Parts: sequence; C-alpha cells; structure tokens
Amino acid sequence: MRVPDDTPRRYRIVFRGECGNVFADVFSDLVVESSHGYTSVVATVRDASEFYGLLDRFQDLALQPVSLNEIGAETVGVTPRGGPAPGTG
Repeated sequence: MRVPDDTPRRYRIVFRGECGNVFADVFSDLVVESSHGYTSVVATVRDASEFYGLLDRFQDLALQPVSLNEIGAETVGVTPRGGPAPGTG
C-alpha cells in the first residue's frame, strides 16, 4: 500500500546541546528528549510548507540540526512496510 503524498509525515530532528527546556517553552506541539549532549525532537508536518516553516523556527533560535530523518507517515492501520498493522487485518 502506497502512502498518499498529502499524508502528514513524522520527522526526528537532532540538535547538538541539551535544549529541552527551550523546546518545551517554544514548541509545545513537539515530542522532545534531551540527553548525552543532544536534543531530539519528533514533529508531525502536513506538507512541505509546514516542514520548512518548522526548520525556519529552529534557525530563528540559532539551532542547527545534526541529523534529520523521516520516521514515517501518520497512518492508521498500516505498518511502515505497508502491510496491515497487527490486529487490523
């Protein structure tokens, strides 16, 4: 099963430094973890405009990403490989 292009996507973005408090105050819509000198955020974005807007917000705070990975689409009943989720098929 192919995921439609307009399906929201999830990204994990890692920054150098433990700045979890900054993210908690500024980005209430992100999942944030800080440890071992890095901060990882997971964000769900609906489209390219929202994705680049999020990156602009990070740049405004002088935060530079160390890594950025797509971790999947927001889907219901589908595993990352496209098969039925356990218990749904």
